[in-house]
Amino acid sequence: MHSSLIVCTSLLAVGWRWQWRGGQGQVSDRSWQVRWESALGHFCLPPLMIVLVAGAVLAMGHHGTMMGWSVSPVGCWASLGVLFWFSGVLVYSLGRALWMHWRLRQYPTITLPQGESARYVPTDVPMAAQVGLWRSSLLVSQGWLDQLTPSEQQAVLAHEQAHADFHDPLWFWGLGLLRRFAFWLPNTTALWEDLLLLRELRADQQAAASSDRLMLAELLVKLTHQMTLAMQPLELGVGIDSCAGFNESQSLSHLEQRVNALLTSAPDVEPQTPRLERLLWLATVMPLATTWLHT
Repeated sequence: MHSSLIVCTSLLAVGWRWQWRGGQGQVSDRSWQVRWESALGHFCLPPLMIVLVAGAVLAMGHHGTMMGWSVSPVGCWASLGVLFWFSGVLVYSLGRALWMHWRLRQYPTITLPQGESARYVPTDVPMAAQVGLWRSSLLVSQGWLDQLTPSEQQAVLAHEQAHADFHDPLWFWGLGLLRRFAFWLPNTTALWEDLLLLRELRADQQAAASSDRLMLAELLVKLTHQMTLAMQPLELGVGIDSCAGFNESQSLSHLEQRVNALLTSAPDVEPQTPRLERLLWLATVMPLATTWLHT
């Protein structure tokens, strides 16, 4: 019976992910808030349900009955494998974060012309990023200091400050954990890329509140082009993939959507959870209720 519960939950997770349809339209076609809630729910809820049902089965054990049906050790062994895999991914993700924190401390701290403190990377590629977890740090390169004008630097700082305000490095560390755990589920990569895009759109809009939108769009194209040519600086080490933002290499489709969002009226990108989405998030704890059926 426990094995059937795990199989049914896995099939539900696959079906939930499979029916997701990404937001490929322009700003006027679909609000960014709806896209955020849809992508976040489809990305997080299926793997969380699998983890919770595995924990519930392991807590019930392989003795007794469930709804009158006898249980066997197979379900417990399967649940143990799921939780072991999740624990391994968690340890790996924490290790990457600690390694990134150690690498970050190797770079000297400088004071920027705007008065901000940042870690300095001696590379000619112009880049800036928020790196870390809860208390993230600003990382800038020599190319960023040399090749950007003061107004462009201020725009990039406003963008990176938005990432810090919303604790994006921490949130996307957690989402990256689910991404590695549930790599086998449908649309994992597509959902991850959509969430990254929506994160950048939110930061773009906060930066646009204090900077010229046209200048931001031109700067975005310029920096993206340079980052694409340079790929990614090897000196940054691991972990930068979930932290870099404004000038990370990205697809032309994502670049187009970000530029269009800057050149049109500001969309509502603040993720506010509607009632239906709250009910869906509550559905993830339903596997825990199955423990009441075990005797």
